Amino acid sequence: MVLPDLDVTRGVAAALDPHAPQALPHASGRPWLMGRWAATELVTAQLPGGRVAVIGCCPITATGLSALAERVRTLADLDRLVTGLTGSFHLVAAIDSQVRVQGSVSGLRRVFHTVVGQVTIAADRADVPAALAGATVDEQRLAAQLVYPHPPHPLTDGCLWHGVETVGNGRYLLIDADRPPRVVRWWRAPEPVMPLAQAAPVVAQALVAAVQARTRAGGTISCDLSGGLDSTSICFLAARGTSHVVAVTQVSTNPGHDDAHWARRAARQLGGLEHLVLDTGRLPRMYADVGNAGAGADEPHITVRDHACITSMARLLVARGSRLHLGGMGGDQVLHAPPAYLHTTAWTHPRIAARHLRARRAVSGWPLAATLRELADRRSYPRWLTATGHDLTAPAPDRGMPHLSWGPAFRVPPWATPRALDAVRALLHKAAATAAPLASTRGQHATLEDLRNVGYLTRHLAGIMARAGLPLACPFLDDRVVEACLAVRLHERATPWRFKPLIVEAMRDLVPAAVLQRTTKGDFSADWHTGLRGARAHLAGLLEDLVLARRGLVDADALRAVCLGLYPYTLPMPALDRTLACEAWLRAQTPTALGDTAGVAP
Repeated sequence: MVLPDLDVTRGVAAALDPHAPQALPHASGRPWLMGRWAATELVTAQLPGGRVAVIGCCPITATGLSALAERVRTLADLDRLVTGLTGSFHLVAAIDSQVRVQGSVSGLRRVFHTVVGQVTIAADRADVPAALAGATVDEQRLAAQLVYPHPPHPLTDGCLWHGVETVGNGRYLLIDADRPPRVVRWWRAPEPVMPLAQAAPVVAQALVAAVQARTRAGGTISCDLSGGLDSTSICFLAARGTSHVVAVTQVSTNPGHDDAHWARRAARQLGGLEHLVLDTGRLPRMYADVGNAGAGADEPHITVRDHACITSMARLLVARGSRLHLGGMGGDQVLHAPPAYLHTTAWTHPRIAARHLRARRAVSGWPLAATLRELADRRSYPRWLTATGHDLTAPAPDRGMPHLSWGPAFRVPPWATPRALDAVRALLHKAAATAAPLASTRGQHATLEDLRNVGYLTRHLAGIMARAGLPLACPFLDDRVVEACLAVRLHERATPWRFKPLIVEAMRDLVPAAVLQRTTKGDFSADWHTGLRGARAHLAGLLEDLVLARRGLVDADALRAVCLGLYPYTLPMPALDRTLACEAWLRAQTPTALGDTAGVAP
């Protein structure tokens, strides 16, 4: 929790005090930072008229931060300071009567703010300021959480508590004693103009530094080792450090799933690595206890389906001595590019786009006429968002057709009530009046939206693991790694002729070539269906008294028929996952959230 330097904050501090074992005062002695953090997670330095704090994972020392802070005269000067820092962290600074609070550009570390009494306060989670302000759930925004595969931008930036606001990624909150709080932009994604060959060493350097920031303390750490290029690269880089590494691989129920094969191949190359292979019987299935999995989250998220499995795995790794877990989340989003890159490339590099489109059409069977229609679509983002509201109940698009628009086809599930649908359409109509895309081109906008979504997903995973006693770190989501990857040309990140060429080239001298040859990606849909069938009894109990139905957002009978019917489930997986996530989140809300302080880990 971040408090401004005002006498009236003492009442807020008193309410927090029983739940915040650590505190750091302003120079005046009034409370500034309150919460729970390890000694290694906080570095501070003096500023002219104030001080700055880096909270999270950052290898800088107090001496190093002080040296950088010597050039700071105003809070805006911190823009330059923060771009030189490695890791994943919040930055909080106070100069005179002003306070600056910011998270990470991926959304892994977020900032929320509200007004309590007459004081603006900020926090790294939504439920604590909501509890302090006595906020209630915003049902209109809750209805938007039913949209699948996820709510479109800018609805993703909203908060589900009335009166609690979010600070957008790449922006900071400026609290001023003399004026209302403001949100200021400090970061813009780099233009994707760098050739891959030139960028690969930069990406390698950033990723090596990100992993070293986690391994430098030694001890035992654990790493995902799915056999995919992302987690395997992280695992190899971690093994170069002083930490003992326990690599963990989850085996799918699908006998054709090749993650375990590639993971074992990588483990053999690593030699002394401890490799823990978790067969399907060692972990709970998807949807086990899903109705009780919504605690500690800022908003509903599909991670509830994996809650029991993730918790169990984290406890297994803690029992093996792991102090920190490294994951490859974010790799897919920063190393590759979504299909919308073809629309951007067609208008910027038409000859390159023509070659890419021929290859994509050959593989995917896209009809020529449909492809040309997608390329000719020049609608603005607001116009596209307006059309999205009209199409929420339309049939799902054919998977064999190209989709090169600003985002995926957004839909509401068939069990959403007319009230829920009206709420979502009203939000989209309002948003479309002022919405701006995350970037000027569709390819870069879609990349940044994917980055936000994986940042929020990883944030929820980190919360689950932290509550099980194991912090989670994902180096691909560090600001410096994100910047290095997003600077690469879209058509070189997403070439049809190579699989993830950016990470292959970046890791060429760091990971054996035999490990970098993989061109497949594991699919866990079989585990999803197996888990859904196995959870029928639990889901039946959950569906007996749906909070969503009581709020008029879901038709309980329609949802029950889908979950418990004898016929196979045929809708996209996120349709059900997002609804169950909303239900679990609602059930977890209590009058106060101050007692649970487990947050996002490094």
